[in-house]
Amino acid sequence: MEVIVDQGKWGICGFVSVLNAMYEDGKLKQFGRLLTLEQIRERLGAEVITYLKMTSVERPGIAAEILAYTKTFGTPYSSYTSIDDICRRIDAEMRVVRAPDDWANNQGGIGVAMPINALEDYIKFAGLKFKRKTIGAPAFTGKELLKHVNCVIGCGRDPKDPPTSDGLRHWIYVNSQGILQNWGKKYDLKRVALPTMNYKYIPYVVELK
Repeated sequence: MEVIVDQGKWGICGFVSVLNAMYEDGKLKQFGRLLTLEQIRERLGAEVITYLKMTSVERPGIAAEILAYTKTFGTPYSSYTSIDDICRRIDAEMRVVRAPDDWANNQGGIGVAMPINALEDYIKFAGLKFKRKTIGAPAFTGKELLKHVNCVIGCGRDPKDPPTSDGLRHWIYVNSQGILQNWGKKYDLKRVALPTMNYKYIPYVVELK
């Protein structure tokens, strides 16, 4: 299975799902040049900090949603006090010198959970167009995922946990060829069974344009 844009041990699946879509489409560039996976990894923390700081100033309501939703994931995320606190933790982690295979060791918990409004806001921030699809919370199956190609897909376990986000607990990306991208791995859903994932239904699907 080919390695893709990875989040290491950080809880930033919303960001990574969007970045994977951009990487596949050749839209992740800097100074007119396409970024390599290694370059994306090196600047991943900076990308998250930049978005969070801009959002906290320009769209404080979205920033407040991110903080509240992130805290629902329990310890250590429940100890976050502000968006600035999250940014300080990411910055501290980025400054730790680690072995190449331990680039994101999670220093007690690096997570930025993205509710649906924040995910769509980040997609706009990244310069992409999108459409939220109405799906009716279908079961989380490989067959269902294949109906939603080139989409960032929400994963849920219990609609009441957390109730403010329809039970959303994770984001994944399924590309235009029906390949699931999750935690740095690819799975061709047309050829292999859906990997074991502890989710029961799909609360949201955001189609990228």
